[in-house]
Amino acid sequence: MKAKLFSIYTLIVIFFLISIPLPVLAEAPPDLTAKAYILIDMETGQVLAEKNADERRSPASTTKIMTALVALENADLDDEMTASENAINSVPYDYVKAGIRVGEIIKFKDLLDLMMITSANEASNIIAENVSRDGTMEGFTALMNQKAAELGLAGSHFTNSSGLEDENHYTTARDLAIIARAAMQIEAFREVVGRRDFKMPDTNFRKSEDWKAGHLTYTNELLASRSKYYSKVTGIKTGYTEKAGLCLVASAVNPDGLELISVVLGTDSKTLQFEESQKLLEYGFKNFGKKELVPKGKFIDRFEVADAVDGKKLDVITNGSLSYIVPLDEEELKNVLTTRQIFYEPFEAPITQGQVVGVLEYYYNQKLIGSIELVAKDSIEKTTIAILRDKYKEIISDEKFIFGVKAAGISIAVIIVLGFIIRIIRRRNNRRKRYNYYSSSRKNHYRF
Repeated sequence: MKAKLFSIYTLIVIFFLISIPLPVLAEAPPDLTAKAYILIDMETGQVLAEKNADERRSPASTTKIMTALVALENADLDDEMTASENAINSVPYDYVKAGIRVGEIIKFKDLLDLMMITSANEASNIIAENVSRDGTMEGFTALMNQKAAELGLAGSHFTNSSGLEDENHYTTARDLAIIARAAMQIEAFREVVGRRDFKMPDTNFRKSEDWKAGHLTYTNELLASRSKYYSKVTGIKTGYTEKAGLCLVASAVNPDGLELISVVLGTDSKTLQFEESQKLLEYGFKNFGKKELVPKGKFIDRFEVADAVDGKKLDVITNGSLSYIVPLDEEELKNVLTTRQIFYEPFEAPITQGQVVGVLEYYYNQKLIGSIELVAKDSIEKTTIAILRDKYKEIISDEKFIFGVKAAGISIAVIIVLGFIIRIIRRRNNRRKRYNYYSSSRKNHYRF
C-alpha cells in the first residue's frame, strides 16, 4: 500500500515538474564560416546578429537585387525589351546564361524571372540597357548608385547590373540587407523571388517549348527547405564568383508573421551557402519575437495636483502602444531594454482628460526605439479660491492695469501738487488782500 502511494506521489511530482514552463535561455549567434553576415527584421530593419557586416565585398549575383529594384521603379512589367549584341556578348563564357539571342524581344516581367530565379546574366544586361535613359550600362549603373545614395548605403558602388567582378563594384552585408528590404516592399519583386519555377512565353525567335529546361532552373535551394522555426522561405537571391565565394540573401517568415532577412557572404561550398543561411534565420526565430512593450491606456503613476478640487490626484496613462523585436529570454531582455519617464511637473489644476503630461521613452541597447505620450486619465477642476487668486494675480500683472494704476497715481500726484500750489497762491493772495486792507484803514484813520 505504501509503495503504491509512493508511486502515485512520484507521478504527481513528475507531472508537476514537467508542466512548469522552462525559461528560454539566451543563445549566442551561430558560429558561421561565412566571411560576413547579417540578420535583420524585415519590418523595422532592426539588426539581430552580424559579423563583418560593413566589410566591403564582391556581391556577385546578389547585385541583381539592386538591378531589379531600380528596374521595377523605372519600367512597367509589360514593357518589351530587345536584346542587344553587347548585352549578350559582354557576359563571360563561365557566367550563367539563359540562351537569349541578339535581337530577341522579351517582356520585362519574363526577363525578371530569368534574372532573379535562374540568375541569367544577359537578362540583367538587357534590362539595364532598356531601362537606362541613354541605353547604356553606364546610364543604368548611374541609376543604381543614385538609388544606393537614396538608401543611405555607405559601403556600396556598382559598375554593372549582373555582378561581374570589378574592383569598383562592391557592397557590404549590411547594405545588401537594406537593398533587399527595400525591394521586398515591391509586390512584383516579392512574387518573383518567392517562386521556384516559371514558364517562358513565345518570342519573335522561338516558341515557348523551345526554351531549354536547364535555363529555367531555380538557384535558391533554400526555397525548398523546411524548418520548425519558420513556416516559409520568401526569397531572395544567390550569388557566386571565385572572388566573392558563395553568397545568399534570404528571407523567411514564421507563423506569428515575423519576417527576417539574412545575408551570408563568402562561404566555401554550396552546402554551406544554404546551411549557414538557414542556421542564421533559425537563430533569429528561436531567440527573438515581436513583443508589445507597452499597451495603450496602461497606468503609469499618480501625482498630487496643486489647487485640485477635493484634492483629486492625477492618474497618468499611456496614449499609445509600442511593439518591438526583442529577445525571448527575459534576463537578456532586461539587459538590453531600458525606459525613461519624463513628466512635465509641477502639475496644477485645471487638467483636461487626455492632456499630455509627459513622455515614456524606450531604449534598446541604449538606442531610442520609440516614445509614447503620457496623458491625464481624467479631468481635474480648479478650486474657486484658486481661480479668484489667479484672476487677481492676472489683473495686477496685466500691463494695461499697471499702466492705468501708474497713470492714476501720477494724476493724483499732479492734483495734489496743483492743490498745494493753489493753496499757496490763495494764501498769498489772502495775505496781500489783508495787507492792503489794513494799509488802507490806517491811511483813512490818519486822515480822519
